[in-house]
Amino acid sequence: MRESIAIRRTGGAWWPLGGPGHTDRDAWIIHGLNGVFSAAPRTPTRTSRAYQIGSTPRMTKIEERLVDFKVRLEGRTRADLEELYAEWNNTWEFEQDLEFRTKSEVFGDRVLRLRLDREMQPDVTSFNMQSTRMEIEMVTVACWPFLGSDAVTIEKDFGVGTTNLTFPIDNPTDVPLWMEWGGSPFTALQLPDALSGRMVPIPAQADVWKVRTRKTFETLSSATDGTNEWAKMRGVSFMYEIPKRTTTPVNLPVAITASAPGKIRAIMRRNHEMPWG
Repeated sequence: MRESIAIRRTGGAWWPLGGPGHTDRDAWIIHGLNGVFSAAPRTPTRTSRAYQIGSTPRMTKIEERLVDFKVRLEGRTRADLEELYAEWNNTWEFEQDLEFRTKSEVFGDRVLRLRLDREMQPDVTSFNMQSTRMEIEMVTVACWPFLGSDAVTIEKDFGVGTTNLTFPIDNPTDVPLWMEWGGSPFTALQLPDALSGRMVPIPAQADVWKVRTRKTFETLSSATDGTNEWAKMRGVSFMYEIPKRTTTPVNLPVAITASAPGKIRAIMRRNHEMPWG
């Protein structure tokens, strides 16, 4: 049996916070996590006109996810506690995310990226100079509110001239999928706009490249310097996403023209509302 909750501590090692993987000098969550075991928060918007009965529904905004919990730090000695408290403080930041991992024997590993939203609040009401235990109230935020799991990548070869390929794409999760594409240099490329049947032309690339299709956050970057070159698209954009719970793979076409053989990859980054399901 594995730990069910862990964070990636300073230095890169995982720090178990829930489950059986504890020692007598450790930290674990004793209360909270309502913000993890629920869907990402949403705010529906509506408009109404004078004399209108009721209202007209508009878009639903997906909000950031607040995760508040209480953690207990405990050591064998006072020195243990002091070192543990210092490391806990060094692990969390306001300006940088850390990985908060959930484990499930059924649904596998999923990661939420958290950072501090408010100052930590140690409970010192019963704390004294001999204490080897401390409880801390934590309020953290996931600016990207979904939990991620391992990406699925499909790679195919193309030759000189024009090559027509198909990629079997699915999305069994409960969050829409924004496709990513990448690969070797090309002179012309047509990528599918999700399941719409529409093809999007991509400007020629002389280096290894990547395209992210998430609407309003699209990027076209090369390996030369990583600069976003989306302005070269001249207003052409991706408009659609792979719907959630698309369990049957759909073959999406790609047409690529190149002066040398290479590879092209379809990247499916899986996102989830909750650790389970």
